[in-house]
Amino acid sequence: MELSRKIQELDSCYSMRLSSLQVDRKYPITHVERIATRFGPAVVAIRDTPDRILKVFMRRRFYSAFTDQDVEDINSANVTLYLVYTGQCVNTHAFKVSVENQ
Repeated sequence: MELSRKIQELDSCYSMRLSSLQVDRKYPITHVERIATRFGPAVVAIRDTPDRILKVFMRRRFYSAFTDQDVEDINSANVTLYLVYTGQCVNTHAFKVSVENQ
């Protein structure tokens, strides 16, 4: 049934903070969404695993970096990208993130 699948997806979906990611580990991005939040536009990187869906809200500066074509390429599996959390800036305390091809 469609309803039971939707409810199961809700229970298996988790939002993660960038700071909770392991430093220098490559997380494959399986889906990207450009969304509007109450804080402004945002990009959500999504990683599907067999048992759960992990959503990571990227910083606002990434919104303009991801074009509609980039989002389409990632979502159609034409491009494989990896999200890498590289730690926190000592001076500004900003989270440092990169997106890599391999």
